Amino acid sequence: MNPVHFAYRANFLADPIRHSLKIVSLAVLATGLYGCAGYTDWRQGNKLIEKGQISQGLEQLQRASKENPERYRMKFIAERDSQVQLLMQKAAAARANGQADEALAAYQQVLRYDPQHAEAMRGVSLIAREQRERTELDEARTTLAKGDTATARQLLNTVLSENPRHREANAMLQQIDAQSTRATMMLPALNQSLQKPVTLELKDVDIRSVLSILTQTSGIGFVLDKDVSPGLRTTIYARDTPVIDALNLILQTSQLDRKVLNDTTMLIYPSTEEKKKRYDDLVVRSYYLNSADPQKIQDMLRTIVAPKSMYVDARLKMLVVRETETVQETIARLLNLYDIANSEVILDVEVLEVNTNDLLKLGIQFPDTVSARIVGPTGVAGALTLGDLSHLNRNSFPLTFPDPLAVLNLRQTSSSTRTLANPRIRVINREKASVMIGDKVPVITSTVNQTSSAITESVNYLDVGLKLDVEPEVHVDNDVTIKVALEVSNIVKEVRSSATGLLAYQIGTRNANTVLRLHEGETQVLAGLIQNNTQESGTHIPGLGKIPLLGRLFSNTSDTSTRSEIVLLITPHIARSLAVPNAYAQTFASGTAEQVSNRPLRLPPAARYSDSDNLPPPGAGNSAASSTATPSASGAQAAIGSLSASSASGSPQSNSPETIRFDLAAPSRATPNTAFTVNLLANGPGFENAQLDLVLDQPGIQLLKVEPRDGIAFEARQDNNVIHITVGQAAANGSLGMLTLQAKQKSKFPVILSLQNTKVLHNDAQLSSTVALPKQLTVSD
Repeated sequence: MNPVHFAYRANFLADPIRHSLKIVSLAVLATGLYGCAGYTDWRQGNKLIEKGQISQGLEQLQRASKENPERYRMKFIAERDSQVQLLMQKAAAARANGQADEALAAYQQVLRYDPQHAEAMRGVSLIAREQRERTELDEARTTLAKGDTATARQLLNTVLSENPRHREANAMLQQIDAQSTRATMMLPALNQSLQKPVTLELKDVDIRSVLSILTQTSGIGFVLDKDVSPGLRTTIYARDTPVIDALNLILQTSQLDRKVLNDTTMLIYPSTEEKKKRYDDLVVRSYYLNSADPQKIQDMLRTIVAPKSMYVDARLKMLVVRETETVQETIARLLNLYDIANSEVILDVEVLEVNTNDLLKLGIQFPDTVSARIVGPTGVAGALTLGDLSHLNRNSFPLTFPDPLAVLNLRQTSSSTRTLANPRIRVINREKASVMIGDKVPVITSTVNQTSSAITESVNYLDVGLKLDVEPEVHVDNDVTIKVALEVSNIVKEVRSSATGLLAYQIGTRNANTVLRLHEGETQVLAGLIQNNTQESGTHIPGLGKIPLLGRLFSNTSDTSTRSEIVLLITPHIARSLAVPNAYAQTFASGTAEQVSNRPLRLPPAARYSDSDNLPPPGAGNSAASSTATPSASGAQAAIGSLSASSASGSPQSNSPETIRFDLAAPSRATPNTAFTVNLLANGPGFENAQLDLVLDQPGIQLLKVEPRDGIAFEARQDNNVIHITVGQAAANGSLGMLTLQAKQKSKFPVILSLQNTKVLHNDAQLSSTVALPKQLTVSD
């Protein structure tokens, strides 16, 4: 071969190889460079995150994911989500602690990493709303402090329109509503001068003149409705009577009514339905019931007070009434009496069923039958010909006896079963409770369709076992009346229908129904449900079995005795007794047949109950008005003139003695059979003699000792629940004497100690006196 040609061919073959190697090298280099792309950023980003520079670190990681998305994008997303989760937790904690700025910064940082993060965007909007609400709340507080409730209410409503559950805004709005309602509902307080005693002796005087006299006495102004008749006249004789009571009596007898406008002004108008609709202020009040039936409450209120408007919501057990404040007070007192929790009782029940079975089988049991046959030459019983009869012998008559021929029975069995059910049932008063212990036996019935003749079967279940129904009634004295219905049943036998093949059951039952009244904790036993079954049977060999004594050898007897007895024990335990209100709550004044009122129409005596805050100060005199007016206008003017002159001159006739106030210092709690002391106090001027009664609303309190104060005659004697007290001359305020009392037993309700029937004399004149509110004494261990 030509060497030149050979060299040429070698170079020609080497060039493609070198070219391929270059391509592969470039590909490998490109792949290596691509794999290294983003690695530096990823490593730097992780280092920054480890140092706590989260923002810069995530930016480096994001740059690495863009340079090499196939390798770093999923890692970047996972790291970003992890950091976002930590930032969201930080923001939530900051919001919970009230650090709005820190929370906002965390949310904004999350949005920098993930601009579409829905929870972060919601957090930013919530913080903006909270800042807006805070500004509006501050402005509402400022306007409320200035007394501008309308603007404050508008700002709060704006806050609540965006956030109905805003606690602070709701609280402020409730405060504004409460203040507004209180200001609207608060009745004007009458001037204290209306409690001054006044003496009126007026005969046939026109009503305007009488009101003028009361104006001069008490300082109260009167506005008369245009329909008050100018010729209306009245007559009144009252001595030492408070102005307000005298005014009420005058208005009632003159068919007039009043409305308090402020502490010094009253409106007088005719007591007609039209005027009452015009002037009476109606109040809407909601009552939420606890235990009472709303429908029954509605019926009761319609019967007793007949409110103008009333609505009942049975779902909420709520009663809404629109009436005057006086009627609302009466309704509230009635509901306090009626809406009390129903009593409950726990019934301990024990049911015992004792079954006794005795069986005695004694004797020799012989076979009932012996069979005889005729066998012919063929060996077949009964197959004979007339010719075979001549060949009969004793072997042609085989006898067949049962095997065994006789059985000796020596068997006696006894069994006793005891079934005990001890349910403990808690029942509301006058509600039924039922206990069933046993089985539900299926009873299949078939029905034939008249048209298609198809038969369908249905299954009903029959209760078999022990069934107890009770209905208790708890009385006020903690006795319990119980209606008891006890039924014990069992399956006697199964009965199968011959026509349909269906299975039925014969049920044996024993029932007891009674009503009994037991004390709390008393156990009653109901027994006597006894069932005795005795069965005697025997088999004998005829003739031989009837031989005396020897007949037992040819007889087999079976005696069966079954006895079943049911015993019921029931014990009531009162879980919640009826909370009967005390006597003072059960009885209260309700006005007249025409008008509901919480004050009776009467003139109280000089001694009356009064709150210590409403007592006239010592030394306060009471004005008197005396007149012998004749039925003429001049007579009325003379009466007014007489009053004015008497008041101006300050004569002794117009000044009544000062008021003496009696009070008790008594403990609030006492122990049975342990002595305690009650101190009688007086506040006011001196007196020569005083008589008053200490009334106890419950028996069981005994007076042990009387201890007068030094220099004061102090005596007391007990007459059942009343202690009559007599006090001699006393010239100073303070204690008059002490009574040592003792309670004999515990009391279910607090004992009320009240001072009544006071009579105070000084210089042969009766002084005005008041007593403090009654005291309550709880007697318990």
